[in-house]
Amino acid sequence: MDQYAFDVSLTSEARGLLRPGEAVVLDWHRLAVCCAGAGELGLYTMPESGARERKGLVRIRGGDPVYAARAIFPHLAGRRVVIDGRRWLGVRRFTTNLPGDFGLRAAFGRLPAPEDPPRS
Repeated sequence: MDQYAFDVSLTSEARGLLRPGEAVVLDWHRLAVCCAGAGELGLYTMPESGARERKGLVRIRGGDPVYAARAIFPHLAGRRVVIDGRRWLGVRRFTTNLPGDFGLRAAFGRLPAPEDPPRS
């Protein structure tokens, strides 16, 4: 994989949890003004029509309805991101293979080396 490219895909479980016309959004929530890159990853769903209209969101190439904030692109460079979904007590929950403290690690330049997880 190119060191500047990234790949985002959904597992079959996550695809099955999406409602018709819905997309998954990888958002970057800015936490500080002084550190341009300081922020935290947000993962949620929204209607695809709303994601298309929202400034700052870009649809990721591929067949899966996934949008990402432009601000997260530098932090995802060289990575394969897999989004999984589960239903727990009737509530849908989407997760990624990224570390739980991804934003903090990105701000300090301490992200682990990109790995190539198996594709589902």
